[in-house]
Amino acid sequence: MTLATIIDLDDFDTLIDGAFRAEHPTVASSESELGAPLEHFASADAIKAKARHCVQAGIRRYAFGLWYPSTRGLVFERRVELDPPRDGKTFRHSYAGWGIVHVHLYFTPPSTLQCRVVVNSEARAASRQHRYPELGPAADWDWRAIEAYAFRLTRALAAMGRTAPVVQDDAQGL
Repeated sequence: MTLATIIDLDDFDTLIDGAFRAEHPTVASSESELGAPLEHFASADAIKAKARHCVQAGIRRYAFGLWYPSTRGLVFERRVELDPPRDGKTFRHSYAGWGIVHVHLYFTPPSTLQCRVVVNSEARAASRQHRYPELGPAADWDWRAIEAYAFRLTRALAAMGRTAPVVQDDAQGL
C-alpha cells in the first residue's frame, strides 16, 4: 500500500518553496502526456501554477522530477515507445536518472492533494543499473546529497498533514 500526505494547495506551495531553498533544481514532469514532450519548470512559481492548473482542469495525477546539480548524476529525457499504442499515441517521454527526486500529486476535488516524495535508494539503483545501462553507474551520484534533499522534503511534507492510502484511478496514467 502506498501512503501519501493529505495537504492543500497552500501546503504544496510551501513544500515547493522549500525544495528551492538550498539549491535551485532542474524540474520537469516525471512523464509527459502521451505523444508529447516533457514539460519543464524554471521556477517554484511555475510548479505551483501547474498544480493549480491541474486542479482547475480536473487532472487527477501529476508528478514532478527534481534534479539537484550537487547530486552529480546523469539525467536526461528518455523516449518511451508504447506497445501497444494508447489512445492512438505511440510514445511518451520520461525524466530519467537514478537520483531524481519525484513529487507525486493525486488531486481530490475541490482542492485537496495527496502528495508523496519518491526517490531511489543507492542500493536499489545499484541493483538495477545492469537493466538500465543508459542511466549510467549509480555510483556516479552523490547519494548523501540525494538522501538529504529527499529527507528534507519528506519531513516537511509529514509535518503538513495526515497520511492515507493513495487514491489511484487506474484508468488515468501519470
